[in-house]
Amino acid sequence: MKQSLIIYFFIFSIVMVSQETKLKTEIGNVKLKVKNSKKGERLKWLDSLTKLTEYNSNFKYDSIVRETISYALQLDSINLSTVQTANLIYYYNNIVRTPEEGLGLFKSFIDKKAKIKNENALAQLYLNGADSYYFLNEFNVAITNYGLARKYAEQSKNERLLALVNLYMGYAYTDIGNFSDASLKLQDAELLFQKLKDTFNIISAKNSLSILFSQNAFYEVAEQERNEAIVLAKKINGYRNLTALYTNSAEDFRKIGKTKECISSLLLAIEANEKSNTDAYLRPILVCKLIVAYTEDGNLKEIEKYLLEIEKNKSLYTSKDYNEDYLEVLKNIAFAKGDYQKALKLAEEHLVKKISKKKPEEIYIAEFFLSKVYKKLGKTTEAYFHLNNYYALKDSISSVQKINTLSYYQTVFEAKKRDFKIENQEKDITLLNEISKVKTQIMIFGGAGLISIFIFIILFRSRNNARREQKLQESFSQNLIAAQENERTRVARELHDSVGQKLMLLTKKSKMVKNSELVSLSENTLEELRTISRGLHPPVIEGLGITNAIISMINEVDSHTNIFFTNEIENIDNLLTTENTLHLYRIMQEVLSNIVKHANAKAAYITIEKREKEIVLIMKDNGKGFDLERSNIISLGMKTLKERSKIIKSKLEISTQLKKGTIIQLVIPI
Repeated sequence: MKQSLIIYFFIFSIVMVSQETKLKTEIGNVKLKVKNSKKGERLKWLDSLTKLTEYNSNFKYDSIVRETISYALQLDSINLSTVQTANLIYYYNNIVRTPEEGLGLFKSFIDKKAKIKNENALAQLYLNGADSYYFLNEFNVAITNYGLARKYAEQSKNERLLALVNLYMGYAYTDIGNFSDASLKLQDAELLFQKLKDTFNIISAKNSLSILFSQNAFYEVAEQERNEAIVLAKKINGYRNLTALYTNSAEDFRKIGKTKECISSLLLAIEANEKSNTDAYLRPILVCKLIVAYTEDGNLKEIEKYLLEIEKNKSLYTSKDYNEDYLEVLKNIAFAKGDYQKALKLAEEHLVKKISKKKPEEIYIAEFFLSKVYKKLGKTTEAYFHLNNYYALKDSISSVQKINTLSYYQTVFEAKKRDFKIENQEKDITLLNEISKVKTQIMIFGGAGLISIFIFIILFRSRNNARREQKLQESFSQNLIAAQENERTRVARELHDSVGQKLMLLTKKSKMVKNSELVSLSENTLEELRTISRGLHPPVIEGLGITNAIISMINEVDSHTNIFFTNEIENIDNLLTTENTLHLYRIMQEVLSNIVKHANAKAAYITIEKREKEIVLIMKDNGKGFDLERSNIISLGMKTLKERSKIIKSKLEISTQLKKGTIIQLVIPI
């Protein structure tokens, strides 16, 4: 068996060497013809030479193409020079990964646009020029040029080019956070690739859609798209596609905290990348991601062999292409080993690089890591600063409007897929007995209509009764809360004016007889009485105003717990009635009490924003979350919270998931 394998590899090596020798000979012959010919004939042989050496740096492809472009321009063969320029830009962008060279070539050539009559060539030129901008993170300029590429692709009726433009525009819209346009472009691209039966790019479109969905926390939909793409990729042995799909799967698992699943996906990505035998560029990135995942899982033993691999190729990992990933490895290892000063230095350098890339999702992850490092170093001000940046960016990315928009387009996408499938399945079916069907439908719908009217009347009456009962219940609950507040105020005043005064008198007399034990007892009792009185009716609201009262309450809770509280509170004094101010204070008390007692949180963030006609209060924590439906049924505190919010005519929204924390938003009309 071994001998057979040796013979096979020997023959294979001879064949490969023979083919390369043949190619060199052919290239040499064409170069000779280029040298010995002139004008149109010479240009024809130069064009042939670019095809023989296509994208092969060993044969100095770029030099040959530049010579071809220059000579084509001398002969005023503008269309040929345009196609060759587009091909060379592609080579710089995707083969040797120097998009700045591609962009320089694009800018220098685009002035000749007026002379170019071939829409197909123009579409290729703008497509590859837009790619250069994209790879240099100039996404908006890239989108503008993709738009021009699409215009010329439509004019030339080149569906493949149009599909590619839509696909790449989808990438760019994703990177600038315009998720609705991104989803539309990717859907259009997928439909065109289905029509062209281009499996490779169908997979690419599906993979991009899965990334888009995951960026908006639609992880199940993302996984469905990705799994469909994985099935297609396995059928065609598309190991490069599988590498990307498994890598993106790992990113999703990391986002939702499933570290072990993240590691498994990265191992599959590395395996697929090795089988592809074409894209060694990706391996260092995958190795770095795997090391970071192992450190986050607390498994430092598994990273040793990968660290040895990095050590052997140190110059590769510190190069421009991989330096960012390598920095993330170093900062995570330093943090895992407790070397927080080193982790701080590396994390700050890593954040600068992320900011330069202008990718908000990556920036806020780097900001959060920095806040953890500063907290370990005991620098709470800096920790708060980076944690605040983290929350601000995260809120921006996951805004409700964008999520709703994406949800809408997701529905459109599912409908398009369903209609496409139904159209193919039913296009050959002939509709028979149409008149008979219509009569049957009239009878069915007529009967159904009478039944529906009857049911509607019953439901309408039932609903009105339910509403009346609900209003009575709400009125009772609100009156009960109001009575409780009145009674609390009365008892607080009684304690202060009667019992408090007597205790103060007792304290003075104890001091006069110089009985230290009695003085201590009376003073402590008086202080306890004041604490109870303040709890029943907080005078701090009247003394300091609601804004300072809330800040004081947060600071007091912060000083007595291990929870890291941050707040950003605007002045809302004199915007609410005295009664509503008290209810707002009680709501804050209830929420803070729940965070301390039940959330098991490490950090909480509270904002109060004054807008034109409303006050918006947001309270977040990163605790264990809770089952909202169960809490609504059994929790008296939750019911009181909702009743108080109704009393002040505010809108209360509670968003929570187990192990993912809680967000409470209260919108109060001014």
